[in-house]
Amino acid sequence: MAFRLIKIDDALRGEHCYLTSDDDCYCLGEYHSRAGFSAGEVNNLISNLKKPVTKRALAEYRYKDQSIVKAGQLVRGILSAGAPASCSFIPIPPSKARTDPLYDDRLTRILTSGQPQLDVREVLVMRQSTRSHHEFAEGERRPTPDDLYPLLAIDESCLAAPLLPTVFLFDDVLTNGTHFKACKRLLKERVPTCNVVGLFIGRRKCPPEDIDPASIFGEAL
Repeated sequence: MAFRLIKIDDALRGEHCYLTSDDDCYCLGEYHSRAGFSAGEVNNLISNLKKPVTKRALAEYRYKDQSIVKAGQLVRGILSAGAPASCSFIPIPPSKARTDPLYDDRLTRILTSGQPQLDVREVLVMRQSTRSHHEFAEGERRPTPDDLYPLLAIDESCLAAPLLPTVFLFDDVLTNGTHFKACKRLLKERVPTCNVVGLFIGRRKCPPEDIDPASIFGEAL
């Protein structure tokens, strides 16, 4: 599926259980979870973006670097001419703290690559490293926004100059909306006047449910 700007509206919001009607969120495509590179352009890009930093010395890591440039182009491609002067961009922090050897700054690199230059600030940081979303087994309880909130902190040095009127919280994949909601809560507490918008490379698309026709039309079918 090709990249295109998608608004997370009432029809889609139910697939991201923590989002509510007051959350203004957009994505650039749909991501099929656990489907790998072969599931289309969006999966290919995100799978390369998520290559762990432990592979930095391997030849395949160049695909991550190339995907960072492409993602930066996609982000800039949806911005209006005046957006860079009126918007701040805050990457949602990765699961690992900055001091962790596994810390991955891909989101910041996406936002700072290319032209025009954007107002990019790493305002939000993790107080400690946590498990990544994909490290949880199927059916295992994942953190809620309330679980994640106390693990987040504000880097006050990034707020020496006021944020611009619209603040984009940026991440590569929207799943349940856990990180977005926790980050939005903390940011709005610190800067109540900012207008927070979620922007994601892809949103996890839920597979269609298998429906037994007999449950609707009866056994005669």
